[in-house]
Amino acid sequence: MTAAAAAQAADTVRAAVYCRISDDRRGLGMGVERQREDCHDLARRNGWHVVATYTDNDVSAYSGKPRRQYAELMHAVASDEIDVVIAWDPDRLHRSPAELEGFITAVERAGVRVVSVQAGQVDLSTAAGRLVARMLGNIARHESEHKSERVRRALEQNATAGRSHGRRPFGWQRVYATDGTSHEVIDHAEAATVGRIADAILAGESIRAITAALNADGIPSPTGRPWAKNMVRAVVLRERNAGLLVHRGAVVGDGAWPPILDRGKWEQVRAVLSDPQRRTSTATAAAHLLSGIARCGVCGATLRMAVNRGVPSYRCSERSCVIRRKDDVDELVTAVVVGRLSRPDAVDVLAPDRSPERAAAVAEAGQLRGRLDDAADQYAEGLIDARQLERITARLRPQLDAAEVRARLVDDSPLLAGLAGAPDVRTKWDALPLTRRRAVVDLLMTVTIDRTRQGAREFDHEAVRIEWRKL
Repeated sequence: MTAAAAAQAADTVRAAVYCRISDDRRGLGMGVERQREDCHDLARRNGWHVVATYTDNDVSAYSGKPRRQYAELMHAVASDEIDVVIAWDPDRLHRSPAELEGFITAVERAGVRVVSVQAGQVDLSTAAGRLVARMLGNIARHESEHKSERVRRALEQNATAGRSHGRRPFGWQRVYATDGTSHEVIDHAEAATVGRIADAILAGESIRAITAALNADGIPSPTGRPWAKNMVRAVVLRERNAGLLVHRGAVVGDGAWPPILDRGKWEQVRAVLSDPQRRTSTATAAAHLLSGIARCGVCGATLRMAVNRGVPSYRCSERSCVIRRKDDVDELVTAVVVGRLSRPDAVDVLAPDRSPERAAAVAEAGQLRGRLDDAADQYAEGLIDARQLERITARLRPQLDAAEVRARLVDDSPLLAGLAGAPDVRTKWDALPLTRRRAVVDLLMTVTIDRTRQGAREFDHEAVRIEWRKL
């Protein structure tokens, strides 16, 4: 490097640009891009060399959430990597007085200047400059708090009126009137998807199988990306599906929109997915009828699919105590299930349990749900405030969940719908997806494979014990 070039490099002012926008709902980044252009233009006019640009998009300084790029900027300041910080406006840097004090200390110690497109240079090396920065910071903080209060009040008004807020919910479309008001109508295609998910869950389908089917059929998701298991679960469990309005995590009354699911069906879906006693073996999407369901009669371990001398078989997963041809066992179990479901008394015998204990639990759940509804009505009428509603909900919701589990509000009949007592059970059985067939087997019976009798050369039916569960 020549002496002239070295002198020029020594005189070059190293600038760092910081951009931030607190709300970018569409994810376009247009706000920070405009800030970046203005800041770089300011650097060019002053002959400064921009060595780094730090961008926090859709991150509020007021919220207190971590701003990774801001932290990188502060590291560059402390490491003597820059001479000047450029922001579009001082409030892009910080809206917290505590954070501002830390920033003042850091830039003063490093001798770094601070310049903004809107407010010019703020000299933090002088008492007057620091006073101006603090005043601007307090004003920005006040604006953020005031905006938060306005938004909170608007949400309270929407909740009281039964209106929703935020982005368009999956399953509905917003229709706007000429006076600017809006209401929601059902999007029939999306509502049909929600109904499809609910029906599949009540029919014993696993979340994984439902997710795979939605993607295979090309059904659009709320995000436009492929469906994921958590997305399917979240969509079907929303209270708004049943026409219920939620505010601050609590149901506060009926919404001003038409429901997609009736309240009873939504409660059933919720009970299925929240029941801790729910069997998960069928939810693991096994590829065989009895894998993970049938048990070894010797050690009690589950049987898994294996290939024995080139033949697909079920084998004890722990010690290989027993092994049996898969097709033989599947056909036997299928014949037993189909035979039982074909009997004239199938519908009556396989109806859900109506024991006094269940009836009492159903009544308790209904009473608790009524108390929650009463609290929501009192909130809507202004008789109690949001904090009181939250306390009531926090007390009653766990009791309701426990009562629903005891009541097993989800009848097993949806799983057997169209099967029990059907004219041709075998045809319907063969048309069912594997996940539902596995669920029916797991619901109706336990299958245990014992060691075959000595000298048996053919499939030993007696070594397969099938015991009916009490429904």
